Amino acid sequence: MDAAGAQELQRRVEAHANWQEAEAVRDGRQHPVDPDAHDLVEIRDDVRFYKRDGLTKRLVDGQWERVELGEDEAKL
Repeated sequence: MDAAGAQELQRRVEAHANWQEAEAVRDGRQHPVDPDAHDLVEIRDDVRFYKRDGLTKRLVDGQWERVELGEDEAKL
């Protein structure tokens, strides 16, 4: 595996670990794997940003919820 492949693998492992932080994922109320993981671009704090316009998910009360971020918040 080259360096780029290792970085991609590390990114996927970190994204999966972040998804597993939700209690709803761990207890089976939400998918064990993010169904939109293929579009995931960035993780900042408890917010996951995706390629698709406006798709973001935030960890709220132990589960991942789709949210719309304001302009200022999206730039953080």
